[in-house]
Amino acid sequence: MFSKTTVGYSNIMFKKISLFIILQLLLFITISCDHKPDPGLDDKLKFDKQEFVDQIKLSFSTIDSLDIIKKSLDDKFDTLKYIYSKRNYEPFIIESFNSKSKIDSILIILGNAYEHGLNAEMYDYSIIKNKVKEIFGDYTRADDKVNINLLAISEILLTNAVLKFSEHMRHGVVNPRKLYPEVYYLPVNDSLNQKYFEPLEQKNIVTYLQNIQPKSEKYKKLQTELLKFEKLKEIYYPHIAVTENKIEIGNESALLKNIYQKLIVFGFIDTSKTKLSISIIYDSTLSPFIKEFQRANGLIADGVIGKPTIERLNITPKEYVEKIKLNLERFRWINYSDTAKYIVVNIPDFKLYAVENEIEKFDIKICTGRKTTWETPNLYGQISYFVLNPTWSVPRSIIDEEIVSGLRRDSSYLKKRNFVAYKSGKQVSLNGLTAQELAANRYSLVQNPGAGNALGKIKFMFKNPFGVYLHDTPTRAPFSYVNRAVSHGCMRVEKPMQLAEYFLSNNSNWTLDYLKIEIGQKVENQTVVEEYKSKRSELRKNSSYGITTEVKLDKYVPLFVDYYTVWVDKDGKLNYRDDVYGRDKKLKESLFTINK
Repeated sequence: MFSKTTVGYSNIMFKKISLFIILQLLLFITISCDHKPDPGLDDKLKFDKQEFVDQIKLSFSTIDSLDIIKKSLDDKFDTLKYIYSKRNYEPFIIESFNSKSKIDSILIILGNAYEHGLNAEMYDYSIIKNKVKEIFGDYTRADDKVNINLLAISEILLTNAVLKFSEHMRHGVVNPRKLYPEVYYLPVNDSLNQKYFEPLEQKNIVTYLQNIQPKSEKYKKLQTELLKFEKLKEIYYPHIAVTENKIEIGNESALLKNIYQKLIVFGFIDTSKTKLSISIIYDSTLSPFIKEFQRANGLIADGVIGKPTIERLNITPKEYVEKIKLNLERFRWINYSDTAKYIVVNIPDFKLYAVENEIEKFDIKICTGRKTTWETPNLYGQISYFVLNPTWSVPRSIIDEEIVSGLRRDSSYLKKRNFVAYKSGKQVSLNGLTAQELAANRYSLVQNPGAGNALGKIKFMFKNPFGVYLHDTPTRAPFSYVNRAVSHGCMRVEKPMQLAEYFLSNNSNWTLDYLKIEIGQKVENQTVVEEYKSKRSELRKNSSYGITTEVKLDKYVPLFVDYYTVWVDKDGKLNYRDDVYGRDKKLKESLFTINK
């Protein structure tokens, strides 16, 4: 049970987060100023530039004997040695003992890596900090060679840290192409390209390190949630018993007190604005907050408190922290927020979003590929044309896995579904074609346009190596499911005409009414119908194949098919989704191994 102390602490903590963010902003502004040298340190510590350069060169030989230093440089040791040798071991960062303020500013940035869900020790933060403290902690040290040696090692470690931190901010810690070689086809920046050494070419490295940190609103909002849940994970929250009995309005339940408190903790009830009396009777005053929580968790927002809702309420702050860290990493892999107009599909959310200038115009439910057998990949493409009244060329894998068994159950299966069979490129009769023959011989199947066509009345095309696309569907029931991973890899769209209208806006000679007429939907305005009849031949010229028609777009629209399991929506609520394909699990194994 929650104690008054626990609830009070939670409320105080939320207020402190805002103050914490303001302090961080002030710190950011402070360290962005130009660095002025610490006067007199070179005199006190007797800095000799040539001796420093010689010591950097010597350090690459002696570092081998310093196990902890060599280990921290890991696979970049040879690279560092090479880039220093190319400049005769001149330093990149530390110019003299007067560079302390610059070193301190870099250390502040590295020390704040936790704001990105990263461990500062990946950048040798403590090692560098301790060596800097050792150098500048005692200005009266007699042995200046010791100071120069420590400064040289600090220079090498700092250079390595700057390169590594920059790489992580620009590209992410994990390479998604290597982690998901079969399904990740979004554009990624090559971390080994010519920009790898870009940080060292800057006049002001500190400013550069500040500027390369992701700045999209979604990223920054998720950072705020990370700080909040990092604080919350230190508080004990009681587990809510999961029962098969649903709690509906009017029901009594002893669970309501803990449910109420969890909604406060997760930010769905603001006690400074809403005063609710805790009761064992579920009433209409609590129901709207339950519905809002359900929506943010991708559940059916009916206000009924059942097993799925309680299971989501039982997710711990620690689990949220882990999930947020994984998705911050995903945001570092790709940034499409600078694209003016685009469509983004979020697979775990089972939704498509139309975005313009970072504002979501609308969203539409979709269905994605089934887990393990037909998983929808991460993709980039540009919607370039539609196909109206499409045919469906059935992939051989679907023939083997589904259609053969359908034909085995019903000998008229192919005819009922308007299929045409081909063998060696020639059409063959369906009469007498058995499931055994279809399985044994290399027949191909095409489903003609019509009411039962698996692609519905329209499909939206973009180039990709998997041959997947967005399309209509005659199968409507799955759009009411919570888990809509039911397709063969393509993305079924609940409202294809709404999407078509969006693409056609200022883009084509076609209108939405013309599309409706072409696919057999009723248009009441007879003037428009007659107008289309007069234009149809010209509109379909060079782009029609019988009943099937292509509608080419003048302006292509970028499409990103991505995978996020937590994010902050436009209303400021943290959304949580199941790891439908297990990609969180795989990323966690890799990222958390590196990011210890």
